[in-house]
Amino acid sequence: MSRVYIGRLSYRAREKDVERFFKGYGKILEVDLKNGYGFVEFDDPRDADDAVYDLNGKELCGERVIVEHTKGPRRDGGYGGGGRNLDQESSRSSKNGTDVLLFLIQRWFY
Repeated sequence: MSRVYIGRLSYRAREKDVERFFKGYGKILEVDLKNGYGFVEFDDPRDADDAVYDLNGKELCGERVIVEHTKGPRRDGGYGGGGRNLDQESSRSSKNGTDVLLFLIQRWFY
């Protein structure tokens, strides 16, 4: 398995858009979209290599995206589906947003 980062992703982009963008590059195990970026997990690392080589700098939903290999292991410790939904957790906030900031800092460094 191999994860690919997709950056500069349009906020209009949906999971189906990303799946179509990567169609033809092999079996996709998971698409995980965040705000402005996301991750695509391929079954075969060679498929991920091909996608990075061919799709980096191409246009998706009106934006020229960055497609590259992830730089480290998954932060949720998973190897495929079933990880925690970090979008829901990060949307929780206190009145001034410090809970969100603390959560993001903890996820980034640990």
